[in-house]
Amino acid sequence: MAQKKNETVQAAEETIMPSAEESVAVGSFINTFWDQFELSRERAEQIRENREDAYINALREVIKFNKQFRKSAANLYEQSKKTNKEMVSELMHQFSFGKEEMKDEELPKNEREELKNQVLEVSGQVEKLALTPIMSIFNIVDQLEDSFEKNAESSVAFGRDRRNAWNQVRKEYVKLARETHLNIIERSKGSLKELVKNQ
Repeated sequence: MAQKKNETVQAAEETIMPSAEESVAVGSFINTFWDQFELSRERAEQIRENREDAYINALREVIKFNKQFRKSAANLYEQSKKTNKEMVSELMHQFSFGKEEMKDEELPKNEREELKNQVLEVSGQVEKLALTPIMSIFNIVDQLEDSFEKNAESSVAFGRDRRNAWNQVRKEYVKLARETHLNIIERSKGSLKELVKNQ
């Protein structure tokens, strides 16, 4: 009977030794699991921030391109305006020569100058009328794009601030979950040992 007790104690000691090794392995597995979880979450957060930065940069580039396009369109309009002035000036010059050839119907010099000034004034007014809607639209689009860019930047900043505020809370939850997981494993192993010992 004493020998049977010694064999039982020896068997129990043998089962305890592998159990300690199992405990280290299980604890290591659980810690690795939670470490991988945290790394995965941090990687996802970094990818999200990179994506937000790329979005803001792309938005800025599109707005920059649109502004350059509108500037080019305005320069094209200025060039056409200059061409129109040259054409009107040439037309007035030809009109003056045409009137000088007609001696009978020649207009007095004052009337000729007045007519020239009226044509130039009408041409200027037509250009202003044509330019006003275009410039108004350009100004409105510039304001819309600037406000859209500011809104996008503030939205991204707000999202990051909100995530950073909750980051510490998440870390605490992960820490508690890890500890709880390890405690559950330790308790279940202790209960299993007791169950085996009692049988």
